[in-house]
Amino acid sequence: MKRLAVFICSLPVVLIRAAQIIDLPTISPSPKNASRILDRSLASLSIEFSYLPSFGGNLSSPNLLTKALMEQLLKRTGVGPDIRPGGITADSTQFNPNASALEFDESPSGGIWRTTYGPAYYESLSVFPISSKIVVDVNLGNNTVQFARDEIQAAVRYIGWDRIRALELGNEPDHFAGGSRPSTWASSDYTAQFLGWTSVLSRNLSLPHDIFQAGSFAEDPTSTAPMTTVSIIEEGVDSTGAIKIFSQHTYQYSTCDPARDAIATLPNLINHQNITAYLDLWKPQIAAAHAVGKEFVVGEYSSVSCSGKQNVTDTFGQALWLADTVLYGAFLNISRMYLHQGATLVLQSNQQANSPGFSWYDLWYPVETDRYGAARASPSFVAYLLITEAVGSSGKSQISLIPTPSHPQLAVYAIWDQSSLSRIAVLNLAIRNVTASDEEKEAAVVYINLSDYIEEGSTAKVKRMSAPGLDSKDSSAVTWAGQSYENGTASGVEVVETLEDGILSVQGSEGVLVFL
Repeated sequence: MKRLAVFICSLPVVLIRAAQIIDLPTISPSPKNASRILDRSLASLSIEFSYLPSFGGNLSSPNLLTKALMEQLLKRTGVGPDIRPGGITADSTQFNPNASALEFDESPSGGIWRTTYGPAYYESLSVFPISSKIVVDVNLGNNTVQFARDEIQAAVRYIGWDRIRALELGNEPDHFAGGSRPSTWASSDYTAQFLGWTSVLSRNLSLPHDIFQAGSFAEDPTSTAPMTTVSIIEEGVDSTGAIKIFSQHTYQYSTCDPARDAIATLPNLINHQNITAYLDLWKPQIAAAHAVGKEFVVGEYSSVSCSGKQNVTDTFGQALWLADTVLYGAFLNISRMYLHQGATLVLQSNQQANSPGFSWYDLWYPVETDRYGAARASPSFVAYLLITEAVGSSGKSQISLIPTPSHPQLAVYAIWDQSSLSRIAVLNLAIRNVTASDEEKEAAVVYINLSDYIEEGSTAKVKRMSAPGLDSKDSSAVTWAGQSYENGTASGVEVVETLEDGILSVQGSEGVLVFL
């Protein structure tokens, strides 16, 4: 039987002791235990509604950094990422045809309690690829169906059905209780309102039969969660056939309060077992959506809620977390994952650690600020390059996690393209900080024997996602295939390695994509 061997030691490989070899099951040449066909927009984006103009600009002054970064994703899959202008500020919105692009009304503490926007708001979407589908998130929190009606009507007019993926009512309605809804607000109340509103809106606006994205719940789907995909399906939320997609949100850690802030650390975050165990919580939700013939998406996610954490989510570690999270999510048959972009909102929590400013987890900083300096890509942007190249452009790829129980911080993913084993992604989540000694660096290296998967007489190609260390914050030093993307375009000489003898080395805190 063929084996994929992983070696943990220093060069030369011939000196590796047999006890250090970790065997894996054979990777089948055709999809076995693989996901459904991957959506080419797997790696998508959620952008806080009130900050979309910062990320997109407008027709006369488009955000050129955003445009360049999106083009990098487009050329790897052939389609742009989905864009979801949404988040907590969506439930304070009101469309006014006579308003400017965006007008804020703030509370004395700086909370955005109303966002009025006009037709020019939609100009911000023009910077994204025309193939990018849009999730339209409208106001449910205000409890005024006319607001939602006006917003959907405007979106249809200024975006067009050819670009609209789905319509979403509100953001995280499981957090409405005791705020915009009575303290008794429960799953059955959400289901009843969803059925009522979607019926009224569909009739009044002549909407397509199945166009709504339901859920967008914030709480992890544990036994204490107030609302889940499972609960609302059981309550009959899809009885009218209005639903196209079910969505829930994931934030593995948080800075919303001191207790959770204390455990939001790089070692906890960059941990393959933690990542997979966390996403496994969503398996029943995914299965429930598929059982009624609908897609399941993570409509908003990042590693640390309440806008991330300095020296954690603004490091290269976030890239490793993203790559493992999205690839594992794809293996679980999550269709798309929408990475949230935005800024600290003071109304999220009265105990949060962060002060106002763009979020520490943003994939890129769209404009120059006092806090972050020049507009630039974050160290984590390269993760979306690895992911999009893993997905590919054929629209016929599938993925599977290859278990490494003896080496729990190694994540290996096989990707079949058009039913043939085509790519292998390897993420070594062993910690290698910028200050690591040579001995520490050497101890974290793994060696993988891929010779059984390289045809005789041919060579495999290798691209690396690398940085000086897990805690590196310098975007210019973080690379994909030898090139950095700080300014949105590739800087430096592309490095594509050849793998002639089949032995692949992967440093600690490094990701690799092998093209077979």
